[in-house]
Amino acid sequence: MVHAKVLTSSLIAAVLSASAAYADMPVTINNVDASGGAIHVLAFNDKTAFEGNMFAKMVSYVKIPATEGTVTGTLKGLEPGTYAIMLHHDANENGQMEMKGAVPLEGWGYSNGAGATSVPTFEEASVEYTGENTAEMAMNYAP
Repeated sequence: MVHAKVLTSSLIAAVLSASAAYADMPVTINNVDASGGAIHVLAFNDKTAFEGNMFAKMVSYVKIPATEGTVTGTLKGLEPGTYAIMLHHDANENGQMEMKGAVPLEGWGYSNGAGATSVPTFEEASVEYTGENTAEMAMNYAP
């Protein structure tokens, strides 16, 4: 019985120290259009998932109400590491990126200033998260 208590205490300590490695990444998004709707912020730590738009494999997500100028939100539960973040200003909140051919009709953006004129690779959009820094990005809109 004593061993079980020691094992349980050790297990709880291990779980608590492992969860302490996770943190919340503040996100600041500039250049938001006043068209309303919401901004979807998706974080990936896997190249294949990011480049293949495998949304089920994102590691964190936040939906932020869209207001003109700058908006902020928080990606929760991230451990320090490399992430690529994508943005979608879903102006009509239908969960889809509205397109006219290859041209987005709604706002988009990526971390590291990538993707203003073409879809970036994971490496182009990747940022290092230390557990303390903020991701600052800008929304893009087609003319």
